[in-house]
Amino acid sequence: MCVRSSLGSVILIYFVILLRLVNLVLAQNEGNISESTVATGREECGSTQKMVDECFKDLPPHLMDFLQNTKIVISKKEITAKCNIFNRGMRCFDTYSKRCLDDRKMGTFKNNVEGARRFFYKFCGDADFQRDYLRHKDCFAYIQLDWVTCTTEFENILSEEVHDERRNASEKFLEFCCARYAYENCIYNSARFKCYKNSAEFARETAKMLSDEKHFRNCAVLQNICAHDAAVALAQWHWMATPMMLLLMRLVVRIWA
Repeated sequence: MCVRSSLGSVILIYFVILLRLVNLVLAQNEGNISESTVATGREECGSTQKMVDECFKDLPPHLMDFLQNTKIVISKKEITAKCNIFNRGMRCFDTYSKRCLDDRKMGTFKNNVEGARRFFYKFCGDADFQRDYLRHKDCFAYIQLDWVTCTTEFENILSEEVHDERRNASEKFLEFCCARYAYENCIYNSARFKCYKNSAEFARETAKMLSDEKHFRNCAVLQNICAHDAAVALAQWHWMATPMMLLLMRLVVRIWA
């Protein structure tokens, strides 16, 4: 395992896997759409998986080695190299999605990758955020295995509860929000034990940014309730999510492990 992979590497892999997963689901919903050959050489609609493969075609093998190397990103130059990959891939995907996805499918994509996409825009374009990352980079190396453990806990919860239909909408929403709160605290507590407090706070804000999807927008009003229940073991919490998110968490865990 490459324990000392950088935050930028982890999140870029996370984002690419997320794009692949979202598009797999979209492709399944497209039905039996035939892939006609396009003489102009443009990407073919009806094959979102092929589009993602093409947009990120430089990932295997040398780019994956670059992303998962054991060297922490320590310079603005290395951040720029990873961001160039991300920006090129997203330009390709945006071109395809505007041409080939209807409003409903576009909404599905935006809702599920919004947090990760916003993170990378900040990671790549915000000089202050880059400076903060470089200041806290060692902390992310120290908590890498714990981050995997926190994610694994969520994968287990999702596996057990994703199809639970016994709870009403209000109960599900509360559990959904409390699980996010627990995940952020799982990251924070690990970092607080191994890093300085300001590094732990930065790690928690990063986790919060990544999970800041549309589904979580109204969770702030429930934070006090969730905090009151924080002493309950994480395994007793329930996170109601879509099957797509369940698959995502499994894939992310496998990439990290």
